[in-house]
Amino acid sequence: MQSNPYKVCLLGASLSTGNRGVSALCASTVKLITETKPNAQISLMVGSRSSEAVELLVNGTPRQLQIVNYRMSPKACHHEHLLWITTMALLYRFLPIAGLRRKILNATPWLKAAAEADFAAEIRGGDSFSDIYGLRRFIEGTIPLLTVMWVRGKATQLPQTYGPFKSGVARRLARYVLKRSSTILSRDRESIKLIEQLTNGHRTAQFCPDVAFVLESICPAAPPIEPPLPSEKPACLIGLNVNGLVYNGGYTRANMFGLKLDYRAYVNDLLRALLADKNNRVLLVPHTFAPDHSPESDPAASRELMNSLPPELKSRVHIVSQPLNQNEIKGVIGLTDFFIGTRMHACIAAVSQCIPTVAVAYSKKFAGVFDSVGIGEYVVDARTATNDEALRRTLEIFKQRNQFAASLPPRIESARAQLRQTFTQILG
Repeated sequence: MQSNPYKVCLLGASLSTGNRGVSALCASTVKLITETKPNAQISLMVGSRSSEAVELLVNGTPRQLQIVNYRMSPKACHHEHLLWITTMALLYRFLPIAGLRRKILNATPWLKAAAEADFAAEIRGGDSFSDIYGLRRFIEGTIPLLTVMWVRGKATQLPQTYGPFKSGVARRLARYVLKRSSTILSRDRESIKLIEQLTNGHRTAQFCPDVAFVLESICPAAPPIEPPLPSEKPACLIGLNVNGLVYNGGYTRANMFGLKLDYRAYVNDLLRALLADKNNRVLLVPHTFAPDHSPESDPAASRELMNSLPPELKSRVHIVSQPLNQNEIKGVIGLTDFFIGTRMHACIAAVSQCIPTVAVAYSKKFAGVFDSVGIGEYVVDARTATNDEALRRTLEIFKQRNQFAASLPPRIESARAQLRQTFTQILG
């Protein structure tokens, strides 16, 4: 007899965003859930125009993921609109009348999916349980979770970074959510301290590595790299991820993250320093694919950097020229011998394949995640480092890359083992 499906609702993760870090979190979480509960029926609860199912390849097998969507457009069907969903969730919470509750669930697919799930959890894009990207974005990300919690009474927080919080409103909202979360997993130990402080010791978190350490690497047979890599493997192929958002100064385009480092000058000087050795080639690896006019666009920033080079250097620089999915971009990163990145999941994609990696940090999340596998010393903090310090440290690590690489395999395997153990625990 076939067992009933184990119903899972996952918030804060999507496969339809241009940010491959978010997609990596989604695919990795689905992989861990599927390995733990092979009969899992997984629904992604996301803001989306469409509720059409999507397919994901998990360990070589296609899996259908249901989409339960909300919308904020005035043109949306009323039962999909976030205002309707929020109102119905409040009515469900404060009017405990069985008949009325049934009608609310039947009229609101979002709430029905939440109520019927065996397990509901959020991962909030890994780093968006914070107002670092603005208070409005934090509030907009929290409301869908609140509607689920009001119907279910609880939800699990999957491994992510918590804070920082600049606003008192954000702190109060975060405290409300955390005190009503059944399990809180943190991918860094600093966040555990913050959670205990924020909730006055009423809640604590359990450490768990970032889920993307288990992401599958699938390199395309003919990766879209321009110009094509030479047929003979270069003596040293260096991967460089230029973060478009940091390159452009954030959404405000005015040093939104308060960096001491002049990031544009740093990546320009770094690229020229690496290419000073004619045995080196550089592969520019975008990890967030956004339109060129968007401040988030890694491809636009990468092309601008590449085009600033003189011809004799530009001839040894290559770029991933077409969007790839989260598994494919990890596969392309796997071609490199050394990696430098400012998108954290681009860095995780490298280090999880035992590629020595320098993470150029614009927030606290980098140090926490690298510390979690014992390599925090390979983070260059753009918030505190000068350009000379950052460039010198990056090149020092590059020279030590062989020793760095030798230390990685047991660390990465330990992180993967801990992830599988934790998911077995939380999924029962």
